[in-house]
Amino acid sequence: MITAIHIELNALCLLMLYAIVHQTAANVNQQMSRVLFRALVYGVIAALSLDTLWLLVEGRAFPGAVFVNSLVNALYLAGGVILGGVWYLYVLETLGYSITRRLQTRMMIPGLVFLVLNLLSIRTGWIFTVSADNVYEHGPLFWLQMIGAYGMLLLPLGHLVIYLLRNRERGRRRVALSLLSFYAVPIVGTIVSMFYTGMPGAWTCASISLVLLYMNDQDNEIVRDGLTGLNNRKTLPEVFEGYTKQDQPLYLLMMDLDNFKKINDTYGHPEGDQALVNAAHILTGAMAGRRGLVVRYGGDEFLVMTSSDPEALKRDIQAGFAQYRKEHCPPYTFATSVGIAQYKPGQSLESLIEEADNALYKVKQRKKVGR
Repeated sequence: MITAIHIELNALCLLMLYAIVHQTAANVNQQMSRVLFRALVYGVIAALSLDTLWLLVEGRAFPGAVFVNSLVNALYLAGGVILGGVWYLYVLETLGYSITRRLQTRMMIPGLVFLVLNLLSIRTGWIFTVSADNVYEHGPLFWLQMIGAYGMLLLPLGHLVIYLLRNRERGRRRVALSLLSFYAVPIVGTIVSMFYTGMPGAWTCASISLVLLYMNDQDNEIVRDGLTGLNNRKTLPEVFEGYTKQDQPLYLLMMDLDNFKKINDTYGHPEGDQALVNAAHILTGAMAGRRGLVVRYGGDEFLVMTSSDPEALKRDIQAGFAQYRKEHCPPYTFATSVGIAQYKPGQSLESLIEEADNALYKVKQRKKVGR
């Protein structure tokens, strides 16, 4: 009876996750956080499928049953460590850290190590064994598997706790708390499965957490630009209020793409949309390691709110556009103009935006005169 309930719950979770996969695959937004989230969903789908297969073969007698059971367990156990690494990358990306290829490689190494160890255990019995009666049992080094699996999950948990202790900004804390809530349901499932063998465990509950994260992300879409993945202007008041309560300078950079109308008129709106997406990538790249908010303000206008050195940021933005032109040689002028304004105590958000917009206008006028 318990096994049947377990399989039914796994099937229900698989259906929910497949629905999420279908929706996210249709989204043109290819930000790293989206890619990592899809990897998590695919990983949990694989874990649930292996868990279901184990329930169907455990203790059964058929040709090759012991080998099938052993292979399923090897992949299942290694998958826990691999998914822990993907989860950590997703946490870092969501919190605004840069995800380099070197970091991705490092986070996948533990999973590959445990994949090898578990596959070897089919012969050696180090991590687990499957008896002649086709029943799974822990091996003498199973404690190592537990350290690997839970260690990879505790690593991002520790990072989130430290992040919350160091950050007081409401928006940032809300993001971190939503990630922290991911642990609640799987922990309950893990504890229950430890006392009641065969009951739905961590991965069944992890799928529920993923659904909740996805629902939270859909809510965030209300304040996110659908084309570029950047925040839209609705996020500005709350972030502005948070910055003005802090004893540090605040700058607003207003920018737009030079001759953007000509790009649309000459090469079509799809090319213009791609130019906006490329500009958004350049801006987020320039903000790496800096504290601030990047917003698509409207049309081809972008806005950055930051406490970092605005002139240095402007240089990095212009360098990013120059590097893109050098590497991709677009058939049109792909460049931006930037206006900067500094917040004055008591100044309203509308006034600060107007000041930055006026500064941008003066920059564009100077460019016209300089032709």
